Amino acid sequence: MIRRLARAAVAAGFLAAAAVGTGSVLWGHGGDVLAMFTGPRAVALLASALLFKMVGQLAGWASWQAGLTALGSPLPARQSVRIYFLALLGKYIPGPVWGVLAYVRLGGAAGIAGGRMVSAYLLNTVVVLLTAAVMGLLCVQGPGAGGLWLVAVVPLALAVLWRPCLLFRLTAGAARLLKRKPPAGEFSDSGVRRAIALETLCWAVSGLHLWLIAVLLGAPAGRALSVCVGAFALATVAGALTLVVPDGAGTRELVLLGALSAVLPWAEAGAAALASRVCCTLAELLGAGGAVLLTRLHTTEKTPVFAVPRHREHEGVT
Repeated sequence: MIRRLARAAVAAGFLAAAAVGTGSVLWGHGGDVLAMFTGPRAVALLASALLFKMVGQLAGWASWQAGLTALGSPLPARQSVRIYFLALLGKYIPGPVWGVLAYVRLGGAAGIAGGRMVSAYLLNTVVVLLTAAVMGLLCVQGPGAGGLWLVAVVPLALAVLWRPCLLFRLTAGAARLLKRKPPAGEFSDSGVRRAIALETLCWAVSGLHLWLIAVLLGAPAGRALSVCVGAFALATVAGALTLVVPDGAGTRELVLLGALSAVLPWAEAGAAALASRVCCTLAELLGAGGAVLLTRLHTTEKTPVFAVPRHREHEGVT
């Protein structure tokens, strides 16, 4: 009980500090920023940003499905879409276990053992972290600490592409850290490579939503492209690693604020970070709603409204 209260207090304090920090950046500039979001180009650019984020989510789903297939548990598209997009909402609950529990529960309903779903979750987590670190290099604006990523991350990514069994070992190590059973069996090399390629595509396409928002707020289009794509990948992972708040609220915005300040004034950078949060949340809710609707339509197709009950098929009409 005490631990839960302490965790809740830390989360509340962190969110309050992040809100105060972002609010101080925007203080006195709210009118100017709001005018930019209501300009003649705003509706088209914001709608395009939402579309790019949703397409990026589809690439993320395809990467997760490729990883599950590489573990030897392929699923039909309808079932895997439902599992992925509904379990994705688990990140809005503070704590590291809810997403895993959602995957296990939904996967069990689809006939996949809980251990295999946990292995798929860990595999996807390692792929996400690795690809995000590589994509994060795009927002490095000069020599410094960012150059160290080139030494550590890129060779590791190339080694994993060359020998996907290394990813198996990384996933097994992650399982041990989380006190979970390491994945059994062997990976399909082609499946792992496909998962990495699709997750990289996910970051590239999803990051375009932030780029469109930044351009709307006055960032130079050419220079902002790499900054936005790289910053979104790093900020999303930083938020995911902040376990005490839902979906890394505050952490992601602060990382984006720091990165976007290279191409935008502080007030506009803060507004872009908040607009990105709204866009991502809306896209994820629409994705989950679409997955539920797709499942219900599929169920309806299997059960015709005017079907004749089996026990009355041969009864005469009186």
